[in-house]
Amino acid sequence: MLKIMLLNDGEGHAAGLRQTLTQAGIRIVAESPPDGDLANAITRANPDVVLIDTDAPGRDTLENLCITSAFSERPVVMFTGDGSREAMRTALRAGVAAYVVGDVPPSRIASLLNVAVERFAVERARREELALVRQRLEDRQSVEKAKGLLMRMRGLSEEEAHGLLRQRAMQQQKRLGAVASEIVEMAEWLSGA
Repeated sequence: MLKIMLLNDGEGHAAGLRQTLTQAGIRIVAESPPDGDLANAITRANPDVVLIDTDAPGRDTLENLCITSAFSERPVVMFTGDGSREAMRTALRAGVAAYVVGDVPPSRIASLLNVAVERFAVERARREELALVRQRLEDRQSVEKAKGLLMRMRGLSEEEAHGLLRQRAMQQQKRLGAVASEIVEMAEWLSGA
């Protein structure tokens, strides 16, 4: 059974949505206005999905959501009456996993929420993969720079410089890229760059 935290801006159709969720066998574990301390409220409630009920998502709601999405590992679903493309685009950029316009029958709500959960998991995996690729690229660039510095400063071959970096990384129990980055930063600081 999905656990939902319902954020109601006071303008939506919360009573009808509560009834629809209950009929679909979905449990509401907390209810809150969207302008409070969402990060703490979400942590306390520990829902599977955060559901926002609003006639039109306001700027403050979306900003708060954007900040909260950075720290929350839960999908956000928005039920709204605003079907404009700009509102959808803005909500999706703020971290909304599903943007639903209009009423949803109880028979469809569970599958809609499950799709949002799965889409969120796919997006999170993509973000993690992208962050890993970026880190590897940064590490590779740092290693190349650090090798170049060691080759110039110590008169080493590329292979010797790489071996020295590896040795230092093992001694410090750090990633090769982290050690290389430290060396590059120190060299830049020493040269006044």
